[in-house]
Amino acid sequence: MECLVRRAATGAIFIGLFAAHGVSCAAEPSPEVARWLTPQVWTKDTDGPIASLGQPGEFDDMHIFAPTVAFEDGTYSLWYCGSRGTRSNRVFRLGLAAGTDGIHFEKSSKNPVLQFDDGVHSVLTPSLLKDGGGNALRENNRLRMWLSSTAFGRTGLHTLHETTSADGTRWDKPSEPLLDHCYCRTVLKKDDGYQLWYVDVSRRPWVIRYATSVDGRKWDVREKPVLEISQPWEAEIVVYPWVLKVDGTYLMWYGSYNHAVRRQTTAIGFAASDDGIHWHKHPQNPVLLPDVNRPWESNYVTSGSVMRLADGSFRFWYASRKTPPFENLYFAINTAHWGGPPAAPEKADTSQQNRLPLPPQKDDLGSLGAATTASDKPADGTLTVLEVIDADEAIVRAWYLSEDGEQRFADLWVQGPETTGMTAGQAITLAGQFRVTGNQSFGTTCGGRSVPRLERVGQ
Repeated sequence: MECLVRRAATGAIFIGLFAAHGVSCAAEPSPEVARWLTPQVWTKDTDGPIASLGQPGEFDDMHIFAPTVAFEDGTYSLWYCGSRGTRSNRVFRLGLAAGTDGIHFEKSSKNPVLQFDDGVHSVLTPSLLKDGGGNALRENNRLRMWLSSTAFGRTGLHTLHETTSADGTRWDKPSEPLLDHCYCRTVLKKDDGYQLWYVDVSRRPWVIRYATSVDGRKWDVREKPVLEISQPWEAEIVVYPWVLKVDGTYLMWYGSYNHAVRRQTTAIGFAASDDGIHWHKHPQNPVLLPDVNRPWESNYVTSGSVMRLADGSFRFWYASRKTPPFENLYFAINTAHWGGPPAAPEKADTSQQNRLPLPPQKDDLGSLGAATTASDKPADGTLTVLEVIDADEAIVRAWYLSEDGEQRFADLWVQGPETTGMTAGQAITLAGQFRVTGNQSFGTTCGGRSVPRLERVGQ
């Protein structure tokens, strides 16, 4: 992939594309999805990390990563994973920081706020139950969190667990494992249950899977992955999916090694979907990159969470790593914001736009087959063939709903459509615009009859 990278003085990263690669599904994206595949300009709006390693001896003095954020009652709460000691004996626990603007945070004096009792298993990649915009959803007035866990150095198995809390500082004991080989996940609530996107780490290359649940505990996993390596910049894994559902479209930010066989750099990609299963990757991926001019995030940007703010913009909280050698697997937590895509065009009201009034008058212009008033009657707005006159003329019956709510019809002589294959009694559709040019008279066994004559225009 050939990309042009320009860095503005504000810290904005713009990725300009010359050659697009690797759309993740064969079908063309819908207009709703395509809207989100326009350039993303993320502005890194701080002069340093928003959260850093703890002081020597504190629980997070060696590693800090995987933020998840909630905004309630004017306060941003940021939970993160932290560990002390060396890489080989690391055990992650859950920390908490809070602030009022989403940029400046102060760590809680009660940290760590959650850990496994055995002192061996780590709390990894926490994710609160969220709505489509990334806002925390409470159930029974409690926050609900899913997390992954493993015992580093003892097992390669990563498992899914859940816990709840009323205040975000006192959490229930994590549940027993709910799902195996599950790492770094997002959970959204839907009308009939829950949706889960997670990384299957059972084998490499890692892939992102999708599951559903009625209760958030027993998960039905889709057989096929929903996101895999497919773009040139991606190396070895796709990881850390963070999913929102905005204006009916699913949005996913995810990480991968960035052209990095030796795993020295990562970046963040983006994909969008109509159904949360079939994804279209951004042709300008990656959309968020490390910055060599910011030492605390010179090599890695990963494991983040995104929230849509009240003004329609988006804020991203993510973890980072500095230049090798990597003494600290994760070094800091940072933030950036994006104004969002171009405004979605208003959908045309096809039930009213340019519709021919029924019954029509001379010089009326419009389309056929749409009713003036909403109705659940199946015949409303349909056309039925009464008689084929010749190759481009027919008499049709147009059903409509009157102003008083009664279903009625108008018989029309239409000129212009291709009538080959039409038969009496057939329901049809007629494309294009028609103008009423007058009345058409014809004879019947009971005398003469006259109906409005319509001629197709513009074709």
